[in-house]
Amino acid sequence: GSLPLFLIGLFVREKFASREEESLPLKESLKMAWANIPFRYAAGIYMFNWSAVDMIAISFPFFLLYWVAGGDLLASVNFLGIELALESAFFGVLMSVCILFIPFWLWMAKRFNKIKAYIIGMIAWVIAEILIFTVQPGDMNHLLWLAAFAGIGVSAAYILPDSILPDVIEWDELKTHRRQEGVYYGIRTLIRKLTGAGVIFVTLQILGWSGYQTPPEGVTQFTQPDAALLMIRLMVTFIGAAIVSGTILLAWSYPLTREKYDRIKKLLAIRRNKNVENS
Repeated sequence: GSLPLFLIGLFVREKFASREEESLPLKESLKMAWANIPFRYAAGIYMFNWSAVDMIAISFPFFLLYWVAGGDLLASVNFLGIELALESAFFGVLMSVCILFIPFWLWMAKRFNKIKAYIIGMIAWVIAEILIFTVQPGDMNHLLWLAAFAGIGVSAAYILPDSILPDVIEWDELKTHRRQEGVYYGIRTLIRKLTGAGVIFVTLQILGWSGYQTPPEGVTQFTQPDAALLMIRLMVTFIGAAIVSGTILLAWSYPLTREKYDRIKKLLAIRRNKNVENS
């Protein structure tokens, strides 16, 4: 498990000569990060993206058990001749398709650009979420087909937001003459932690307000009130789709186009060459 880490240390090298830079105070670093307009959009995309992922991940098991399985807490489905728990079958199909489509999204990002690829992926995910609202109790086959379709969009949600951040860092370097990966990745990690904690809290609170009841210990059949069932369905469909739509709007307005980024790379390459010559 640790072998890849040693290999990275042995073979990965900086592509350009680094120079010593005086560290800025935290407050000044945060001010510089906020002044980075593309980073504001990237941070918003990241926040909405993972809010949708977390909320749906929390609420979907409830949707499977109490809506699709009709309250059968031991519900299973025969998938490819194997008897699987309904939750395992759904997420197994979704994540398998998610992994299979990673090369596709990498190709899309190179063929067009990261933002266009991301928008296409999020549109696919929104469509899948809306279609999931049509799933009726006991409709297992329909659900698994939609799991496969949703996996296409979820794949883009997992890999493309992180790929935007390096472009933002280079835009900042061009403006400030500083490399501040630590600041930006630190803020990204903080956003991820805060978003995850906030979404878990809000999602569970909404479930409680809607009348969700915890099943008594030992029961295998339990139904939720109609209001709780409706809220569960809305969270995994229209509410989730609305959050994902927020990422689409931010990505559509993202100011750092491929043409601008190519120009940034050229200008940085010229500056780095001059620094090497002068050193």
